[in-house]
Amino acid sequence: MYLGSFDPVHNAHVQIPVKIFSTYKFDKIIYIPTGLSPVGKKPSISNSDRLKMLGNALHQYKYLSISDYELRLNTICYSINTIKFFKEEYPQDKLRLIIGEDNFESFEKWHKYSDIIDLLNIIVLIRDNTKSCDKMNTLKEFITDDIDQFNDSNSKMIHYFNGLKSNISSTMIRNRIRDNKPIEKYVSADNHKYILEKKLYK
Repeated sequence: MYLGSFDPVHNAHVQIPVKIFSTYKFDKIIYIPTGLSPVGKKPSISNSDRLKMLGNALHQYKYLSISDYELRLNTICYSINTIKFFKEEYPQDKLRLIIGEDNFESFEKWHKYSDIIDLLNIIVLIRDNTKSCDKMNTLKEFITDDIDQFNDSNSKMIHYFNGLKSNISSTMIRNRIRDNKPIEKYVSADNHKYILEKKLYK
């Protein structure tokens, strides 16, 4: 389960999951664009535009799929509820939550974050050499560097992936668009065209 705003989806959103697919012995990765945020953050574009661009970016990978579960809800979306939904959908599978380092930095403030750890393992995509858990004393006991132990367990483990770091961010891309700077090397060709034609993020 890859949760994020994907506003917009960029090349690192695709390259890193492709890279980690075999490392974590996935069967598939489900991209779940966030719905109504409990902290009041709103995407810069419509849900349909975010879904369209995710489709453009992922269509060549059969093992990468998209769920609009949170987007279909007309209420605030807590990650714990999304995870419980997918646990019911895949009762026999080991679920993993993939999140970026920037989102993980506030993980201890998430609604029922300890319940989330009880339900699955977490993969944190590291952007630089700073480990976000260094200041999270309540989470240190769950961190492991043992990838085999992580893959064998069902829950209560956190693993940092730093094998493919990227400085690309959705915020950076939005800012470049507003500053009339090129973005074609950061997004797929289809999405570059889509953003320009629809004049998104202007």
